[in-house]
Amino acid sequence: MNAETLIRASWFYRDDSQKTYLNWFLFELSLKLHSQVRGSNLNDLKRWRARLTDMQVAEFCAYYAKRMRVSVLENVEGGSGIVALYDTYLADYCHENSKKEDGALGKVAAAAWEAHLRDCRACNNMCVVRGGERCGFFDRRGRLP
Repeated sequence: MNAETLIRASWFYRDDSQKTYLNWFLFELSLKLHSQVRGSNLNDLKRWRARLTDMQVAEFCAYYAKRMRVSVLENVEGGSGIVALYDTYLADYCHENSKKEDGALGKVAAAAWEAHLRDCRACNNMCVVRGGERCGFFDRRGRLP
């Protein structure tokens, strides 16, 4: 199953006030991460995926993207241009991972982050800059075929 079928946009807000551009950015990051995880040929990641259902992989990708909020906000406030991909994001969720599996997930997360940023550069919505503004994409998503 693909990410768009498994990962729900509603996982990124509790009420209308949380339908923000930043949350949309994180939702799209989770889709990108899922795509990278599912497409990876790293043996350690294959072993990790084999222990999980498709839904568990999707839930991890959403969790990880939502945890990235801290890193994204630190970057916006500090303006460093560097976003930290913290190992604790993996350790807090994946208690049974080996160090190699965490390493493989970290590589894929970094690749997903870079790919997402490339996509964002081509987009004029400026989701991170507009972070707290209301984003209509969540509402329109329900009406898309």
